[in-house]
Amino acid sequence: MHSKLLLWLSLLGLFAAFAHQAAAQQVAGNITAARVTGLVTMTIKATSAETAVANGNVIAQGSIITTGKGASVVLIFANGATINLGTDTVLDIQQFTMNPFSGNFDPTATDEPTVSTTKLMLTHGELVGKVAHLKTDQGSSFQVATPVGAAGIRGTTFRIVYRPDGTGKAFFSMTTLDGNVEVTLKTGTVTPPIAVTDNKEVVLADITVTVNDTTGVVTFTTSTGTQIVTTDAPVTSLTQIVAAAQEIAQSFADVLIT
Repeated sequence: MHSKLLLWLSLLGLFAAFAHQAAAQQVAGNITAARVTGLVTMTIKATSAETAVANGNVIAQGSIITTGKGASVVLIFANGATINLGTDTVLDIQQFTMNPFSGNFDPTATDEPTVSTTKLMLTHGELVGKVAHLKTDQGSSFQVATPVGAAGIRGTTFRIVYRPDGTGKAFFSMTTLDGNVEVTLKTGTVTPPIAVTDNKEVVLADITVTVNDTTGVVTFTTSTGTQIVTTDAPVTSLTQIVAAAQEIAQSFADVLIT
């Protein structure tokens, strides 16, 4: 019995060591800009340096991407994920790391090539994302946060909109074209994750934004409190996602992912 226990503990130790090694192998992944329309800028947070974004530019984690009025850009991540940023949008690329892989990535692949970690913050605006099936069983994660809450992506096509109107009110929506997105919202208190599946949508159109002048803490409340309900996505939302997804697919033709 004692020897079996020691063997079991040894196996657990080896598993933990392998998991730690896999996480430690992750390096900063490349992100390529494609289909740039209008004025799109990149600000490096470490230096505050701002430059205009052009097709083919490589964008690293620690950058803030801003699109002007009528502008847009497709961001192609080295793990095959893609984000289409719409007009008047600010996206903070907080982290994008992945295990290196050899060869070229097939854009038609349904699974990501290696384990990756992605953390994005949509400060305001809108985006459509298409994420290949993640290796979640090996530790992969893809999260898009907003000031109102966060969406955990598992491999899907989705759209997120967060737009404050400057009067203390804000609009938030999360729509899934296919797949499954787990949405966690902060409406006074943090809600449990809500599954938003194929052709479903969560909309909060009556968010009141309150900022504590002393602590700077931001609080969000709605007329329904913390009651969040998924509904069938309207045709207009699905049409917009499909159109953005088509741009994403076309952008792969010009970018070689290595």
